[in-house]
Order: sequence, then C-alpha cells, then structure tokens
Amino acid sequence: MMILSRERLALHDYVAKTRVFRMGRVSFFRRASVALLVLIGLFGSVSFLRQIRPSGVASTAQEPNEPSALGSVLKQISAVVTLYIYDPEGKPSSLGSGFLITDDGVGVTNFHVLKDAFSAEAKLGDGRIYHVLAVHAFQANHDIAIFQLGRRTSLGVEAATNLSHVELSSERVRVGDRVTTVGSPEGLSNTVSDGLVSAIRGDAGEQYFQITAPISHGSSGGPVFNLKGQVVAITSFQSREGQNLNFAIPVSEVAAISNQRENLPLEQLYKQTHVAGEPAARPETVGRAAPTPRGGLTGSFWGTAHNLTANVTAGFGIIVEERQGLLQGCLGVKAPLYGSGPLQGSVQGDDVQFDVNGASIYMHFEGRNSADGFRGIYSAYPPGGGRESGEFTLERQRSKQQARISDPQKDCPTDTDMNN
Repeated sequence: MMILSRERLALHDYVAKTRVFRMGRVSFFRRASVALLVLIGLFGSVSFLRQIRPSGVASTAQEPNEPSALGSVLKQISAVVTLYIYDPEGKPSSLGSGFLITDDGVGVTNFHVLKDAFSAEAKLGDGRIYHVLAVHAFQANHDIAIFQLGRRTSLGVEAATNLSHVELSSERVRVGDRVTTVGSPEGLSNTVSDGLVSAIRGDAGEQYFQITAPISHGSSGGPVFNLKGQVVAITSFQSREGQNLNFAIPVSEVAAISNQRENLPLEQLYKQTHVAGEPAARPETVGRAAPTPRGGLTGSFWGTAHNLTANVTAGFGIIVEERQGLLQGCLGVKAPLYGSGPLQGSVQGDDVQFDVNGASIYMHFEGRNSADGFRGIYSAYPPGGGRESGEFTLERQRSKQQARISDPQKDCPTDTDMNN
C-alpha cells in the first residue's frame, strides 16, 4: 500500500475522492496534464516518505542504539533446558522447560513441572544431557522451583561446571514491553516466540504478566526475555477459554529464593507431594521436608548390609545429623563390601532415604524409621556399570557420646580406614 500525502490516503482512496474524467471527451492536452500531475504526485510522495516517517508508525529498520532482541536471546539458548520427567517406574510422564542461573548447574522451572518427578533429566540448549539431582527450594503457591543439575555415573556424582547461564533482570516491566520466550512446546526444544506484555494482573496477592508470545504444553518453566536478553519472567500457564491468553511469573519471585541450597533429593519431593500431599509453601518452610517424630535421627547406627545380587553380607554403620528433615553424615562399611563415604538424605514421617557417594561407587538407600533404628533396601552402581540391589538393617547405638561431623567430605572414613 502506497502513501500519497500527510493524510495517509491509499492510492485507491485518493482515486475514489478524485473526480473521474471521461477520457474520451477530454482533449489530449488535458489528458497529458492529468497524467503529469499524477506522476508528479507519486514522485513527490515517494521522496517525502524517504525523508520522514509518520508519527506513531514503527520503522522496520533497526535504530543504531536499539538492542537486537533476537540476537540477545539467541545467545542465551544454551542456558535454556528441556526437562524430561519420569515416574517411579522410570517411564516418561511429562516434560517442561527451565533455565540455568549459575554456571554450576542451578536452574529454575515451575513447581508443577517437578512435583510429579521421581527422577528427571535436563537437555541443555546445546544438546548435552544432565540429571536433576535435587531441589534447593520451591514455592508451590508461586509455582517456582530451584533445582540442581549434575551427572550420576558409576564413579559417583559428577558436578556441573562452566555451564552457560542467564541474567535476571531487575528492571520494572511495563505494559507494552516487547518480550521473547524460549521453551520446548510439545517437546520442540529451543522454540523462540515473541510478543508483548499485554497486561499486568494480580490474583490473591500474586502478580502475573499477561503476554502475547505463544506458549503451550512443554513451555512451562521457560524464560521470558526482554530486549536486552535478560530474564524478566517464567512462563507458567495459559487460558484455554480465550485466544493467546498466556501468563508468566515475575522473575522477582525467583530472586527471593534463588540463594537457598536445601539440596532436597527429587525422590523425596515426589514423596512429599504424592504421599503427604503438596507441602506448605510459606516462605519459612520453602523446600523443607516436615520434621520427623521421635526427636529426629541424629546419632550413630550400626547393622548389616546384604548385597542380594552377589549374595554377600557385611557390617556397616552410619553417623548422621538431622536438621529440619534433612540428613548429612558418613557411612562406613566392612569388607567384602565397599562404598564408605559421605551421605546426604532426608526424612519424611517414617520414611528415610539417603545417598552415599563413595570413592568409586554411588548408592541409594530407602528405609522405614522405628524407635530403635530403621531398615530397608538399597541400590548400588559399581564402577564397571550395571546395578546391584540389596537390603539393610540399622540399629541405634545408645552411646552417650555421639561423633560430630563438621565436614563430611573430609571427616568421613574410607574403605581402607574401615578395614584397618
């Protein structure tokens, strides 16, 4: 469509408002004059448009100082992750999105993405795969979860290092701001969509950004970027009652809990949400398991471990300290079994679980607490690969002096220490 004047009339509008000449009855001179006037008008309008841009009409050319939104966002794609969720049987159950906020694998997603995860994997924007090891903090009512990435190997847990991460914006978001989302709608990783902040809405004391950037199943938990490539919000949900009604959580809600490091294993979060119901989301109890009865598990325990795969039994013990439902301590085991090293875990009611990262083996224990101790099953992942299963029994030691552990990584015994 071509503009001919300051009134911005289209060519067909201009002709419609101009008297129609009957060319057959007009002299050659008048016909030539009309044609010349039209050509002059067209030439003048084009020249005029080259010099100015009508007020209120956006230019398609980028201003020299205007940030390149697409370029800024594309640089962040490697920090956006696709989360694959698995049930207790190891079967895929759902998927979502997330993004990393530190170079050692701390990330953000929606709480509803991880609450059904007995285990989860994260595929980075560059294709690398990591495990979701734990949840550091969550707020169910704000639909936010902070998670930790790493890799479980036959030699133990490999920490994530030097990963790309995003920058969280501290600037105020306004209606009309341009935004871009990156996520995995329907599992299509690294999907980029743009739009506007169409409204800022509140519901029961909570704030949401209504955005026009399209989202769908699998986008939940992904980042919403501003023109500078900074994250301003987390995609959360959409309304199916209308068209293009999408909502995101302000990133300020993330900043409030991003520094917490509760290290709650994913399996324990699953038990909290499926056995005990969804946890309270008050800020003072964010990401914490409910305290166990009987005064806690702090103390020393000794018993036996029976490796069912190899049909081998050995004595072993643990020293643990419980704080608000979270466990840390040491495990020591006698020959012919091995795997002594630091442990961490959690307690929920009568359920106890902990992980042990020995010098060359990773083990996961689950049991039931009683007044005198606890018993249960474990899985071991030896350095040669594969998985071994076993069962264990531990009894509380009534010694008046309990060993204290200030640093499990340094203070815990090794297999050599246990057998000298």
